[in-house]
Amino acid sequence: MKFLDSLEKRFGHLAVPNVVMVLIVAQLFIYAAIIVGRLELVSIVLIPKAVIAGEWWRLLSFLMAPPYLAGSLLQALFLAFFWYILYFMSHALESAWGVFRFNIYLLTAIVFAVVGAFVGQVISPGSLVFVSTSFLYYCVFFAFATLHPNIQFLMFFIIPMKVKWLAWIIFAGGALYFLAMSSIGQRIAFAAPFLCYVLFFKDALAQSMEAKKRRAAFEAERRDAVGAALHTCSECGASDKTHPDRDFRYKTVDGDAICICEECRNS
Repeated sequence: MKFLDSLEKRFGHLAVPNVVMVLIVAQLFIYAAIIVGRLELVSIVLIPKAVIAGEWWRLLSFLMAPPYLAGSLLQALFLAFFWYILYFMSHALESAWGVFRFNIYLLTAIVFAVVGAFVGQVISPGSLVFVSTSFLYYCVFFAFATLHPNIQFLMFFIIPMKVKWLAWIIFAGGALYFLAMSSIGQRIAFAAPFLCYVLFFKDALAQSMEAKKRRAAFEAERRDAVGAALHTCSECGASDKTHPDRDFRYKTVDGDAICICEECRNS
C-alpha cells in the first residue's frame, strides 16, 4: 500500500516494537488486580453508554482487559497458552510487515472497534453495546492465517490442524455468533473491527480469487484435453473413444489429412 509506505517514511520512528507484548503485560497486571479484588472486569470494557456518562477511561482501558477469567487450573493453563500464541502470531506479523505497518494494523482495528461501538449504540439505543479485546486477537489471528496458512497447530495438544482450516472454523463460529446477537447495534460493534482485515488484505484476497479461477479454468481445459478423442472418422463421426475396437487411418485429400475408420473404409 503506497499510502502506508509514505506514512512510514514520515512517522516510522514512532512505531512501538513488540506492542502486543506490552498489551499482554498490561493485561497480566489487570488480571492480578481483578483476582485480588481491586478491580472488576466490567468496569474496564468499552461500553459507549458508560463513556458518555463520564467514564472516558474505558476508551483505553478495554485494551487491557484479559480475554477471560480462569475458574480452574486448566483454564489458567489455556489462558497462558492463549497469550503465548498471541505473542507468537504478532511477532510473525511484525517480522513479515515491519513494526510500523503492524502498529497501523492494530490501531486501525482499535479505531474501527471504538467507532463501531458508538455507531451501534446510536442505532440500537435500547441495547447495551459493549466491546472487549477479543476482536484484537481475532484480527491478529486472521492476518496470521492469511500470511502463513499452512502452519500447523496442535488442537488440544493432540490434533494437528493447519491454521487456514482453523481460521475457517473460527469464521463460521463467529458468523453464527453474529447472527445470534439480539440487536443490530451489537452486530455492528462486533463486525466493525474486522474492516481493518478487509482493508489490509483486499488486494491479496482479490488475487487469490483470481488465481483460483485461473486454476479452475486450467483444470477444466486439462480434463477436456484428456477426454477428447485422438482420432475421429470424417465420414461417420466414430472416434477412438466411442469405438475403441476400430482401426483409424488417414489419407491425404487436397493436402489435408482425413481420418477414416475401418468400417467406412470397408463399406
